[in-house]
Amino acid sequence: MQVAIIEIDNNQLLVAYNHSAKALFSDHALVLNQPFDYQKIFNIDNTINVDEQDDDTIIVLNSQHFLLQKTIGSSKTIFILQSIDYLKKRLAKIKVVGSHAFDIFATQSLVMQKLIAQAKAFSMQREPLLISGETGTGKDLLANACHQYSPRGDQTFLALNCAAMPDDVVESELYGHAAGAYLGAIENKKGFFEQANSGSVLLDGIDEMSFQMQTKLLRFINDGYFRRVGDDNEVYVDVRIICATKVDLAKLVEQGKFRKDLYYRLNVLSLNLPSLQERKDDIALLAHIFVNEFANKQGITPPTIDHNVIDYLTHYSWPGNVRQLKNILYSALAQLTLPILTVKDIVLPTSTTSQLSWVSNIENKTLDEMTKQFEKEILLKLYGQFPSSRKLAKRLGVSHTAIANKLRDYRIGR
Repeated sequence: MQVAIIEIDNNQLLVAYNHSAKALFSDHALVLNQPFDYQKIFNIDNTINVDEQDDDTIIVLNSQHFLLQKTIGSSKTIFILQSIDYLKKRLAKIKVVGSHAFDIFATQSLVMQKLIAQAKAFSMQREPLLISGETGTGKDLLANACHQYSPRGDQTFLALNCAAMPDDVVESELYGHAAGAYLGAIENKKGFFEQANSGSVLLDGIDEMSFQMQTKLLRFINDGYFRRVGDDNEVYVDVRIICATKVDLAKLVEQGKFRKDLYYRLNVLSLNLPSLQERKDDIALLAHIFVNEFANKQGITPPTIDHNVIDYLTHYSWPGNVRQLKNILYSALAQLTLPILTVKDIVLPTSTTSQLSWVSNIENKTLDEMTKQFEKEILLKLYGQFPSSRKLAKRLGVSHTAIANKLRDYRIGR
């Protein structure tokens, strides 16, 4: 996408838009001669002032950064949106996107605030960066943000998933090959390292790289020189190596499954993304982000999130982390028929064993506090299936009055 242009008149009615704007937004969001609530549609925070003449603002739409420019005329206001990726290629506006590189992360929790502060500091270095974390925590997003924030942010960022890839494929993708190196290789091919010269390369699933490829990678990290497959000439490039793994590399080293020297070379600067279980203070913000993102893609007004939903989500263990939370919410929103998202709209996987989060959250609590915590979680879990005090009372075999009092005490239900 190049430049999206949207025009509204002095009555805030949409009067014109171009093809790029139509591609960016749905037909529901762009209706001519109808009110155009740009703050809601552009996902603009209320704290950001876009009422000034020719004001520039960075916004996030569909998980992408855009430069929003607003020009006020005598009879109309013009909004111009340009993809930051496009601007980087054409105008090298790295300072604009770089300062906002980490804005896509929810950082209400202290553990995420500490991680992002650490990531910003590590981004400015030249040494390899090692990112670890469970599946679904966002390691690739963090790697990309670190690249954008770094002095290399206006250069190329490439990512290769090393998991279950044959050595010859990994070698050709990373280092390239000379003409004739393989059957059908009729011309030279540049690998990721050459293509990303002066930029960064993410090696995801580094723990699954073979010993042979680990040895070659170690040599490259040490001096920046390599040979294309089938070529005797050495090539030098300046590339920041970022590696990602979902396992503990130190344990693999102990088991003899990962090179010790490569591990210590990679583990100079390391970041560990916490699981969603460890950053539950971020669930509320993440839920709002995903709901607004879905609504923006569909061109609809974001539904209101019932206050019980956050409590309900917070008490789930989230083995699939942020990715699972996003998928669960998207599934619920795709089937939503009312303008409010409630607990009964959300379907969480049934636990094969007890996955109630209170079990791992009992430190320094009395027996009475633990009992109430367990009771609240049971009621939250069942309320989605029996969303009335009478139905829930019948399910649990207690009086309606007793259940109604407990629902009120725990602030469950409307």
